[in-house]
Amino acid sequence: MNPEKFNVNAGARYVIRAFLLAAVLCTPVIAQEDLKQAGVCSRCHVVSVLEWQISAHVAAGANCQSCHGPSAAHVANERNEVSPDRIPRGAAADGLCSTCHTQGCPSTKQTTNCLACHNQHSLTKTQQIQTFEGDRSTHPIHEEVARLAEFRETTARAEELVQKQEWSAAKSVFEEALRFRPSDQKTIERIAFCKRRLKPDMPGFDIVGEEFDAVSGLPLEVTVAGTGIAMRLVPRGEFDIGAEDYTESQPVHTVAIDAFYLGRFEITQAEWEVLMGSNPSKHSGDGSLPVERVSWRDAQEFVAKLNRRTPAEGLRLPTEAEWEYAARAGRGLFKEFELARYAWYRENSGSANSNQDFRDVDSFATHQVGQKEPNGWGFHDMHGNVWEWTSSLFRPYFYDPADGRESTAAEGHRVLRGGGYADMADLLNPALRHPERPTRQYRWNGLRLARDVP
Repeated sequence: MNPEKFNVNAGARYVIRAFLLAAVLCTPVIAQEDLKQAGVCSRCHVVSVLEWQISAHVAAGANCQSCHGPSAAHVANERNEVSPDRIPRGAAADGLCSTCHTQGCPSTKQTTNCLACHNQHSLTKTQQIQTFEGDRSTHPIHEEVARLAEFRETTARAEELVQKQEWSAAKSVFEEALRFRPSDQKTIERIAFCKRRLKPDMPGFDIVGEEFDAVSGLPLEVTVAGTGIAMRLVPRGEFDIGAEDYTESQPVHTVAIDAFYLGRFEITQAEWEVLMGSNPSKHSGDGSLPVERVSWRDAQEFVAKLNRRTPAEGLRLPTEAEWEYAARAGRGLFKEFELARYAWYRENSGSANSNQDFRDVDSFATHQVGQKEPNGWGFHDMHGNVWEWTSSLFRPYFYDPADGRESTAAEGHRVLRGGGYADMADLLNPALRHPERPTRQYRWNGLRLARDVP
């Protein structure tokens, strides 16, 4: 065997992949961050994503969806029983290549049979790697590896400046890093982070304290200007929505949530009465009690009036996925023995008439908001006290974020979450979906505000 050649053999593909893996994984922690940029595809297609990472695809802004389509059904079906929208092979790949290489191959000007020469993800020339003679360190792929190393060194310098809270300098160094990978999403987000810290003010919000989210740079706690309504940031992330215990909450599947603000507390009777001029609640007399006996349409009217009176605008009800994500707060379900620390429900919310043998709904009552411990993200009463309206129409899973967001006039049942003061513990499960007609005004139904990041 000639030691200066890569032999062509049946294992050549795996040799090539091993080379690529070694190059990309030279700094494992950063590589893990890079995987996140490829999105949900990287959860299964690790090697393909790693190949893509050191290709010209990255600089060109082409990601998995550029060639394969959104493939929503494939992503939603975790058993992958549904194929991606497009699986370009042969001539189909030629068509995709020509969208960027309009003049044909930069080397040969060839316009067909691209994959006979190139690996479809890394764009490396397979035959060139297999037959390359001479010093391997001069192979063209090393240029890509060197570029990646410079990128990582530059972003590491920028992160050191972030730790020192030198926001302007960090922003400049992150912008320098973009020269090596112009479409790197994480670096773009870090630039936005620095801009947030340089100018943290947000229209319509009064910032409370100095704490901020380490990923987005957004303040953790705010109040709606002119109202005193407290809201906290829910960080961006993914979670598994649903539960196999409930038919309407199946199948359990992964949902991505953008960062948004959510009310720390349920809307109180005092907050409702100031805006609406009346109090519909069954249990009244204390402005700190959650407002109840409001329909979904009543809640929408409250939100509309509030948006007209405050510069915040964009206030709304949370979607049911946002609500469940915030209720779970990055942890599993509460055990029943600890639930009383966080929730008012049947076991601890009896009223003065609760000593009778048969305890009907009048034996229970709401309680002042914020008296129980907050969950891990700082939200009170996500479980119990009153059920909370969401914006979502009741539709079978898989969850569709568009349900209920486009039009408040859409017909159909709306989803309530969280359980109420007279309910047993199993109804407080954050995955439980309760559909109700949007005009129903029950004494255990209330609301909590949400708002997109400005």
